[in-house]
Amino acid sequence: MNFELLTLTGAKWQGEADEVQLTTTNGQMGILPHHEPLVAQVVAGAVTITVGKNKPEVFATYGGLLEVTADYVRLLADEADHESDLVAEEIEAALAHAKDMRDKAKDKTELAKAQMMIDRSEVRLGVARMRRTHRHERP
Repeated sequence: MNFELLTLTGAKWQGEADEVQLTTTNGQMGILPHHEPLVAQVVAGAVTITVGKNKPEVFATYGGLLEVTADYVRLLADEADHESDLVAEEIEAALAHAKDMRDKAKDKTELAKAQMMIDRSEVRLGVARMRRTHRHERP
């Protein structure tokens, strides 16, 4: 199936995919070729793209809109970070900083901004740790 992962800065992944796994507001979902047409809201989490027997491509995304048609599958997301671009130590530092900002927030606006940074960092950290786990499992 033709899959596109598009962000505000451009295409992050395009091509033929055998399966795409992601999380919608209704839960975890796997999309295979010939999936029924669908439009769904995607929540923050990992998007895993499988092509043949190759190692899956994994992206950390922060929500978006999924469109499945007879001709293509398209995910429109504000941001998407490929697992190879994620450094766990840097993300852990950003997460600690965001939690400190949350604890020191003086109003609801500062609190909401800090929580958004925490949520983003937790998604990125989860994907970074997935990569590390998968890499250690291989001989």
